[in-house]
Amino acid sequence: MITHELIERIEGEAVLDFKTDKSGAVQDAEIRFLHFRGMEAILEGRNALDALVIAPRVCGICGHSHLIAAARMIENAYIDAGFSLSITPKAHSIREITLSCELIQNHIKWLYLVMLHESGKLLGEEPSVALKALYASSKINQLCALFSGQWPHSSYALPGGVTCDPTHIEVMQALKILSEVERFIEDEVLGCSAEAFGNHMSNDSLLLLEGDFGKLLRQMDRLGLLDAGKSHGRFLVLGDNAESIANGVRSIADIALVSEDSSQTFAEGGNTYAKNALYNGDFYESGPLARALVSKREGISVMHQRHSDSALTRITARIDEILTLTAHVRQLLTTLDLSHPSFITPSAIESISGSGVGIVEAPRGSLIHRARIEKGRIASYSIITPTQWNLGNGTMTNPGTAQKAMIGAESTAKASLLFRTFDVCSVCTTH
Repeated sequence: MITHELIERIEGEAVLDFKTDKSGAVQDAEIRFLHFRGMEAILEGRNALDALVIAPRVCGICGHSHLIAAARMIENAYIDAGFSLSITPKAHSIREITLSCELIQNHIKWLYLVMLHESGKLLGEEPSVALKALYASSKINQLCALFSGQWPHSSYALPGGVTCDPTHIEVMQALKILSEVERFIEDEVLGCSAEAFGNHMSNDSLLLLEGDFGKLLRQMDRLGLLDAGKSHGRFLVLGDNAESIANGVRSIADIALVSEDSSQTFAEGGNTYAKNALYNGDFYESGPLARALVSKREGISVMHQRHSDSALTRITARIDEILTLTAHVRQLLTTLDLSHPSFITPSAIESISGSGVGIVEAPRGSLIHRARIEKGRIASYSIITPTQWNLGNGTMTNPGTAQKAMIGAESTAKASLLFRTFDVCSVCTTH
């Protein structure tokens, strides 16, 4: 039987086409994205610096990631053109702070507005109060705004650094806000200290957690989904510490092995606007679980040994990353050297002819911006988004990462929930 389901309560929309057997179990799933935005075409022909204003508007959730990717791309084009360009440790740290804040608020929204809501609905229970997510994410955005100004769609980063020049008072304000967020995570999300959470991962006792994450795990357990959702077991990180993992073998990731496959798109007779992103010709999972395994974070590594790339491991990795990132932000704030300049003026963009690549680890995984610049204007622009890695639309014999995770689910409703464990986004995907 063939069924169609519109996936809402995501950033954008997606359509899942399921093929099921007589019992309703999923035999195959097709992922389609039906909106075309053409952001790359909008950028072509413009002044290269326009990318710093347009790229953040690719997505309403991860605008910082697109901004930093665009800034890095232009900076690398300067270097490719033979110009000297560098940013200070202060500017680098500020970019890291804002990027980390973006990931934290994304993961909190995903937990409360997507996973708890949808799993509760599937059980016929009242969804969790969304105000918790709004409180925590607003706090994170307040912290971020001390450095980036408006949110979303900020444009504080540019080739040579950042536009802000924070004071000691603003750093103290940021630390105060961070402390409030840390308390929220321990009191509401986990119901325990970060140390205790680590012990629960090691002891395989996460279902005993009293916080809202524990509630989600118990709901997933009642649905029989904790050990479901396993995929290819291939992982990719292209940002810092770039590495791929396939069949347990680790290799330094090489961007030259990244390709896009348009065989399933409307242009090639398919029925989606989204291209597949492939690494060495295969589908790879990108995002929090990949980052945790590549960086060898102990708790997630132990869970992966026990539960493979199941829903349990995947969603726990996203929560664990919140703790990793809040600790990272605290370290950056306490070591931020305000004596450095925020910005070092580069040569005029009109003098630049070269190619650049900007890579960022965004909330959902590895984000790539590529461009060719001719005398300061964009000759070509290409974006590969994290959703293209995780939600690629393969075939029955070679399914994409999320497709494989859904195959075998007892029902289309449960398959849709497994689909959401990858943190679905479509608006930045269909270019």
